[in-house]
Amino acid sequence: MPWLAELALHLCRALHLLVLAVAPTWLSPEPLPAGALALSGALSAAALAAALGLSAWFAARLDTRLARNGAALLWIAIATSLAATLYYRGPRAPLAQGVVFVALPLWAALATLAAAAAERWLGSSFKHRRMGAAIVVIGLGVVQLNGAAPLLGSRERMWWAALRRDGAHLRAIDELARPLRERRKLDDLDGVAARCLRMHPAAAAPAAPATCACLALRAEARLHARNAGAALRDAESARERCPEQRSTRAVLAEALAVAGRPERAEAEARAALEEGGDPSRLRYALALALERAGRLAEARAEADRAIDAGAGRKAQLLAGALAILAGDLDGAKARLTPLAEQDPSDAEALYNLALIADKRGDYNGARQGYLAALKADPRSADARYNLALLTFRAGIVEESRHHVRKFLDAFPDDPRGSQLAQTTGTPLGKADKADKTDKTDTTNGATLPGRPGARRPLQEPAAASSGSR
Repeated sequence: MPWLAELALHLCRALHLLVLAVAPTWLSPEPLPAGALALSGALSAAALAAALGLSAWFAARLDTRLARNGAALLWIAIATSLAATLYYRGPRAPLAQGVVFVALPLWAALATLAAAAAERWLGSSFKHRRMGAAIVVIGLGVVQLNGAAPLLGSRERMWWAALRRDGAHLRAIDELARPLRERRKLDDLDGVAARCLRMHPAAAAPAAPATCACLALRAEARLHARNAGAALRDAESARERCPEQRSTRAVLAEALAVAGRPERAEAEARAALEEGGDPSRLRYALALALERAGRLAEARAEADRAIDAGAGRKAQLLAGALAILAGDLDGAKARLTPLAEQDPSDAEALYNLALIADKRGDYNGARQGYLAALKADPRSADARYNLALLTFRAGIVEESRHHVRKFLDAFPDDPRGSQLAQTTGTPLGKADKADKTDKTDTTNGATLPGRPGARRPLQEPAAASSGSR
């Protein structure tokens, strides 16, 4: 029955917390559920009952106030461990956060019981036998807790300790990676993956769940870094090593789509959805695969489903980009504006909003948006490219050439650079002696210089960003 399993898990965690309060570094700060949960629950219940019974027997045997106080404190410590276990679970884990609350009554109980035992069994020649015994026990407790203070003071360190002890602790990996995703510090995901792989090397544990999860996390980091080939290798390796691990399949489907294999990406995503995988990540990967296959209407519908499933920023960004491609500029703006308001440094959202303004003929809005995107991410080649075209079309030739030179310097291997230079008449290979900064004229089109005669056709602006290019 479910309630029996929940009770068994609760008792296991309460006993685990009591041991952690005695020696915080002995066990995992957040234990994995026991394999034989019923047996583990029964043994934990027996251990807790034995502690309660022995303390009661000890108090009755000595029949002193000190012994009774010690037994009462021990009962309070056990009750506190049961209460703390109920609180520090689920989103409030790891369990070791409850150590401080349990340690206070527990070490007080141990010190009091030690003093009672010393009073009874140490001879009268020990002048301060009660005080000495209590001080020794309290000192031991201070040493244990002080040594574990760096661990107990940081949830992040607790999760790292849990992952180091339990290679199958997939939740620890997720807890370590999620704050970076939420704060969009995606460059730091590679560091988490590298540290995880050092703890659980792929060669030493080729099929360990942690190894596969670490590889999938590194694939996600490499996708963010636009290294699709390396991301696909990691994702395929994780999928091959741990075919039963559903989280790796979403990363693989996304990597396949970005690497230009939309058919296989679609098949992988649909199969994982049928098997009950995470719909938010898988529907986003499916939408990305459909977009890469040119099935834009289907992709847009799938992106909306991903958002409804809780996919978050990436799916909203993709939905906005698809709306732009479909000509639904109002719908795109509705999707993208909340992203920019939530994070004013979201370069891709700023770029897409600038593109919307560009398509509507709003010169100032487009220019300011592209500049804001470049300030947030100087690596945004599309923002620099579109800014060069925007200013050239508006007749601001010198600023346009300034942006062309910036583009050529920052992205020398981008084939659009030479075409952009030809379109704007920017000399190649010459120093930009009259460069202007990115804080140039922001007036409207009525006061701009006359448009020069264009000898070559203007190029189209770069496409909307779906967050995966």
